[in-house]
Amino acid sequence: MKILVMGAGSIGSLFAGLLACNNENDVTIVAREFQVKAVKSYGLKIKGLIEKTVKNIKAETSVQPLIKEAWDLILLTVKAYSVSEASKQISPLIKEKTMVLCLQNGIGVEDEVLKVIRKENIIRGVTFCGAFLEKPGIVVSTGFGKTILGGLSQKNYDNILDIAENFKNSGFYVEISDNIQSIVWTKTLVNAGINPYGTLTGMRNGELLEYEDLKLLIAETVLEGVRVADKLKIPLPEDPVDLTFKTAKATAENFNSMLQDIKRGRRTEIDYINGAISRLGSSTGVSTPLNMLLTFLVKRLEKNTMVEELWRRVIHQKIS
Repeated sequence: MKILVMGAGSIGSLFAGLLACNNENDVTIVAREFQVKAVKSYGLKIKGLIEKTVKNIKAETSVQPLIKEAWDLILLTVKAYSVSEASKQISPLIKEKTMVLCLQNGIGVEDEVLKVIRKENIIRGVTFCGAFLEKPGIVVSTGFGKTILGGLSQKNYDNILDIAENFKNSGFYVEISDNIQSIVWTKTLVNAGINPYGTLTGMRNGELLEYEDLKLLIAETVLEGVRVADKLKIPLPEDPVDLTFKTAKATAENFNSMLQDIKRGRRTEIDYINGAISRLGSSTGVSTPLNMLLTFLVKRLEKNTMVEELWRRVIHQKIS
């Protein structure tokens, strides 16, 4: 299978590395220059729960050299806020049987892709794998859970079966869902309960469970989302509040990804998590005051830290 990974950050690099270990696959990544240089020079190293060094990955900084090639699968693994632009970039690569797998956190990502790519070519995915980039060319696997796939059209079911089989042969735990939006919402509600509170307090996931008042706020934040999902007639397979607390306990030592983005002076995905719950609440007449407040607070923190990071880089450049 000829596979392009668009956005080789932490999750993109993990998937690219494992898929490239499968001799059935020919894998290329499109990533930032520092990552491309490292992969071309030394290969991609996976550490943590999985230990592999992968030498057979091709790497480019843009899709332009790749337009004439025939792609079976494009993994869209950029952050949610970059999906719109990335979709436009990959659209010239899409042939009739090319499948695009969206693996972002949050709600509404596939709507951005649908503006430029047919639904018959789109697969929505939710992964419970965790990873972070230690440095260019080195990704650390911190969690290796299921990856769940679901199509936006019944017409691509056979393609999903083929991709799921390929992923299994590459070492992933894969399931296919006939209601992928239920899975998307369930994971989003868990993220909505953990991520902003961890970000605003600077706490590890497990620390959030040590304060009863904070647990009440987390539960109500999740329940606001549950009420929105109910209004939209989206079934939720598990109790999201219970799942949120279980997830925080299971990942007790972790700092969530939103907090890590803030620490690095980067934009977060709050608009696609609590922000999406708040917007959909407004459009359906469901009150979501906590999600609205959390979105505002995280975006203010995000803005301040991004400015600080920009100044740090400017000063560093002047000194050096």
